[in-house]
Amino acid sequence: MKVVDDRWWRQVSGVAGPQDKPWYELVDDFADSLEAWRTNPLAFRIVGLTTDYVVGNGITVSSEIGYLDDFIQAFWHHGKNRMPLRLYRWCEELTRAGELFIVLQTNPADGMSYVRQIPAAKIDKIETDENDLERELRYHEVTAKSGGRWWSAEDIERPEVLHYAINRPVGAVRGQGDLAPLLPWLRRYKEWLEDRVRVNRFRNAFLWKVTVKGAVGGDLAGKRSQYAKAPEPGSIIVTDENETWETVQPRIEAHEARDDGKALRLMVAAGAGIPLHFLAEGESATRATAAEMGGPTWRHYEQRQLFFCHMLLDVVSRVIERAQHLGRVPRPRGGDLRLSYQVQRVAEEDSEALARAVEGVVKALVVMKEQGWITDRLAMEMIYKFAGQKVDINALLEEAKDEIQMSEEWLREGVR
Repeated sequence: MKVVDDRWWRQVSGVAGPQDKPWYELVDDFADSLEAWRTNPLAFRIVGLTTDYVVGNGITVSSEIGYLDDFIQAFWHHGKNRMPLRLYRWCEELTRAGELFIVLQTNPADGMSYVRQIPAAKIDKIETDENDLERELRYHEVTAKSGGRWWSAEDIERPEVLHYAINRPVGAVRGQGDLAPLLPWLRRYKEWLEDRVRVNRFRNAFLWKVTVKGAVGGDLAGKRSQYAKAPEPGSIIVTDENETWETVQPRIEAHEARDDGKALRLMVAAGAGIPLHFLAEGESATRATAAEMGGPTWRHYEQRQLFFCHMLLDVVSRVIERAQHLGRVPRPRGGDLRLSYQVQRVAEEDSEALARAVEGVVKALVVMKEQGWITDRLAMEMIYKFAGQKVDINALLEEAKDEIQMSEEWLREGVR
């Protein structure tokens, strides 16, 4: 019987919260997820689908305050940042590893910050406030040098690390990648598929069996030497009645394995939160059922998109805060940065159906405005929100007001 006594043992590093996995298990998850993404087509496609829908054709961050927006755009498109390209890598890493460690380094000359990433597999320890598990203080990176390197989480004057994690249970600091629960089933499906290919290969394989009647002495040895190389296809073999040739094939009983493969793919698809037709298996669903099955998947991608966009707002806020600390960017009155993001919607509705729906909403809002039940501002907010567009309502109202004043001036000039 195996006896395990852990009373006098503790883990040296890697565990920050009571619900975190041991460090050696995290390292295995990181390595296995990366290997699966590199070698397994299903894993590669699952990660790619998440990035395709979360990032879409790109995400932008802006501010309603002019000088802050200029600084954000300079940071966003800086040659050392190139955020429009970096977003796709960030989303893929977040999906694979379950967490992102983003390094901010600021140039004191102009207050511009540059972003870099540390692989999650390199962070072996996270120190938190002993009274607040969600307040992270510093991170230890494993490096080639003995002792590694510590990064601060709250040092605005030196390079610091921002940590973001998904699939993180209460009481845990480290996240978990989307591929982690799928790894056993991805491995089993790969092994099953390889076995099926191997069986089909050997099912069509055969050997030549040559029977020599009345062989004596060295006849068999001579025949083995003569037929050491199998005859080429299409060649002619001439023998007498004492020599018989026949083919021998392996006796492999054919059986229906389609259901086994589909069951394994269903486990992978269910764990990834996507229907099978997302994995190029369109035969299993009609257009109507495919549309119904897509609902939970869109909701999953929308939640991930919301997390990712708020993560970007947090990064930009910290970049501005570091520039303000150096006196390179003025602080806005009231402290509100008035940040917003623009992103492609996950589920693109039919344009014609959306136009008809918006038309009906507009008619209803016009009636409400005539009855005095709603203001112009609220009506505009509701219309654009329903249409899925993020706009600056204040700017639109000011622009409309200016156009009305200009039209009135033109009318007065015409009357004169």
